[in-house]
Amino acid sequence: MEKRIKRAAEAVSRMEQYLETVLPRKKSWGNTYIKKQIDKRERGESFDMTEHIRGMVYAMLSSNFPWERVEQDIDDGSGKILSIDKIFHDYDIDFLLSCPAEKIRDEIKEKKLAGLSTNKQMKGLIPDNINLLKSWKDSFGSIDDFYQKFIEEDPSYKILVKTLSQSDSENKMKEMSEALTAEYLRNIGHDIAKPDRHIRRILGRDILACSEEKMVPVFEAMDIVRDIADALNEHVVEVDYTLWSYCAKGYGEICTSKRPRCCECVIRGYCSQGREKPCQKIQA
Repeated sequence: MEKRIKRAAEAVSRMEQYLETVLPRKKSWGNTYIKKQIDKRERGESFDMTEHIRGMVYAMLSSNFPWERVEQDIDDGSGKILSIDKIFHDYDIDFLLSCPAEKIRDEIKEKKLAGLSTNKQMKGLIPDNINLLKSWKDSFGSIDDFYQKFIEEDPSYKILVKTLSQSDSENKMKEMSEALTAEYLRNIGHDIAKPDRHIRRILGRDILACSEEKMVPVFEAMDIVRDIADALNEHVVEVDYTLWSYCAKGYGEICTSKRPRCCECVIRGYCSQGREKPCQKIQA
C-alpha cells in the first residue's frame, strides 16, 4: 500500500502542475471558500451557527450539481456564493425558522441553482437540521465543542461523519449523506476529504489503483486521500480538490467517467486503464 500511495502522490503532483496552467484564478485552490475556511480555523477563529448553516447549504447545493454554474455568483474575496447568501438572508436564524422551506426552494430555482434534491434538502434543513444545530449549541456552548469530542476520539473524522450521516444515529442530519456531511465539515474549516464519485473512481483499481475496488468505499477513500496528503505534506482538502478538479466538468475535465481525455492526460503513465489505450493522431 505504501508503494501505491507514493505513486498516487506523484500523480497528484503532476495534476497540480497541470491545473495551475489551465484553471483560471477564480477556480484555483487558493481562491476557494474551503481554503479560506481552513485558514480561518487554523488561525483559531470560532465558527458561529450562521457559518454552520451556510456550510450545510453550500454542501447541499453541491449534490448532483455542476459547480461551475455558481461561479458568477462567487465573491472573489470571501469565496461566498452571494446570491445564495441573499436568499437565506445571510443565514439569520429567526428568519429561517419562520420562513417556509418551499419559499427558499422557489427562490433557489429562480436563480437556476437548484439540483434534483433541492426540495427535499430545504425541507430537511428548515426547520429540522437548524433546530438540531441549535440544540447542540444550547447544550454544549457551541456546535464546534459538540463535534470536538468525536474528533478527539477519532482524528480521521470517520466517527463524526457517521454520527451526522447514518440513519441509526440520534444525531443524523436530514438529507445529508456521508459525502455531503464531509463537504459541510470542510465548509467550516475541517481538513477532510469529500468521498464523492469523482474521488472514489479516480482512486479505484482502474485508474490510480489505490484500492482493489473499482469504486472505492467511502471511508477507505477518505483514508487514501489523507495518506496521499501526508506523503505530499499538504492539506487533505487540497489533495481532494486536485483530484476532483482533474475530473470535474468545467474544471480540468480530463479524467471524466464517460469520455476521459486519456491522450491529454498528464498521469497516463500512472493509470491502470489509460496507459493501455492507444492514442490516435488528430487529422488536420
